[in-house]
Formats: sequence, structure tokens, C-alpha cells
Amino acid sequence: MKQTIINQNQNKIEEGIGLVLDGLGIPDWKDDENFTETPARVARAFLEFTKGLRPEESNGATFPTTYNGIVFFRAIEAIGLCPHHLLPIEYSIAFAYIPVERAIGLSKIPRIIKYLSARPVLQEDLTKDIIDYFQEKLSPLGIAVVVSGVHGCMKYRGIKEREIVKTAQLSGVFYDKPQARQEFYELIKKGEQL
Repeated sequence: MKQTIINQNQNKIEEGIGLVLDGLGIPDWKDDENFTETPARVARAFLEFTKGLRPEESNGATFPTTYNGIVFFRAIEAIGLCPHHLLPIEYSIAFAYIPVERAIGLSKIPRIIKYLSARPVLQEDLTKDIIDYFQEKLSPLGIAVVVSGVHGCMKYRGIKEREIVKTAQLSGVFYDKPQARQEFYELIKKGEQL
């Protein structure tokens, strides 16, 4: 069933890209080897950029733990789309949480964050969505998220600026306790490599 939905969506996207090429006045694009596969390629790219609109592939299983320190990711790389121009947004996302009795598999955290990012969504809303997802899944002592984004709509059009836009949201002890908040921001600054 899922594959059928994707194929139907792909066909619609391909038709739309064909109309875009017509609208751009590209002569005989259907007979030009450089363009004949463009609608299918663009459709596949858009389906990849928007996989967060389809049912989640990760089960987000949790496990019992007695650990009560910070679980931290400094730079989860993800791609999303600007909902206003449908241009890519490159994200680097710092994430931390402090578990209470349950932890989520470490590989699931970047997978879930990449999934939540892969859709047309405002960066501000994405930041909140990450907090909400993990709050509901884990009920931890606290969650901290900093999303850094380079927006295609700013980089390639309009002001043509490659500015890094940052949004941040904190919950629980990261919001209430300055020491926990400081520790999170210090972990981001360290930028250590293995």
C-alpha cells in the first residue's frame, strides 16, 4: 500500500515538473536527453526530501536504564524543505536529553530527527516538534535542542545570503536549571573529534 501511494505521488510530481519545464519555456525538453528524465529525478528528490510526511520507519523502541546523565549529539545532519519556496534547508542539530528509567536506542535519535526534518516545515516548528516527540516518547528530566539551518530560499534567491539561522528550545532541567543548560552549551562548544 505504501509503495502505491509513493508511486501515485511520484506520477503527480512528474507531471507538475513537466509543466514547470513548459512554463520556463525550455524548448523541446521532452526530446532533449538532458531533460527527458528530469521530471522523474526531481520527483524522486522531492519524495526523499519529504519522507517525514509519510509514516515513520523507525519504531523508536525504548529500554530500561539506570543512567541519569546527559545523552548528547552535537551535530546531526538533516535536510528539510522551506514550506514557502520548497527549496532545501541544510540542518545541523544539537540534541540532548536526560533519561528517567527509559532510554531510546542511540541510533534511533538521529534517525527520528532526520525523519522529523524531512518535510516542508518552518525551522521554528521543527525545533518544537523534536522536543515534543522525545517528550512524549520518553518523559525525560529534560530535553535541549539547537537547530542550525542554512536556507536555500535565502542562499539562492532574494538576499542571496548563506547565513546560519539558529533556533533553540529547552525543557525540564535544561530550562529550569542554569547548570544543566550551561553543560549542554559547553558540550556544543567543545566540538571534539574521536
